[in-house]
Amino acid sequence: MNLSRRKVKRMAIIRTYSQLLIELEKAKNIALAKSAEKTVELVKVEINKEVYSEPEGDYQRTYQLRESVKDFPLEIKGRASEIKIAHDTGQIVSNASVFQHGSNYWSPSDYSEYLAETIHGGLSGSLFGTNKHWHKPKPYMDNAKAEMLNGQYRKFMMESLMRSGYNVI
Repeated sequence: MNLSRRKVKRMAIIRTYSQLLIELEKAKNIALAKSAEKTVELVKVEINKEVYSEPEGDYQRTYQLRESVKDFPLEIKGRASEIKIAHDTGQIVSNASVFQHGSNYWSPSDYSEYLAETIHGGLSGSLFGTNKHWHKPKPYMDNAKAEMLNGQYRKFMMESLMRSGYNVI
């Protein structure tokens, strides 16, 4: 006889409406945290399309813009829960001597903190010429947000809830 051990998930015992609300909040927050990981990947795909699809010539890319995208810890504000998806600018390293995320020709020479906004909005100055692809907006965050509003958020949450054992329709 072959007996295998299965990990059995302990079910919450709910006796009151307030206990039900507490368990639903927990499930929502777990699903939201798992959905954030997928959202980070969605933003990275958009960065690949909008930013890294352009050839750069002599400039050596670091890919730190893409790799700096992360989900920040869940914040609970009353009944609302929120996870911020943004760049961790501490992961973007400036090397002004080779014009990576900065330059010795402007201030501040370390431009890491402003890099995402500059690329997203096409706000680059004229130091490297005019009417180049880096002067055009590359709205990767706006694109990811639009995808989330068009159903990706719902899909991510449903998948996360189902993986946690909930039947979702």
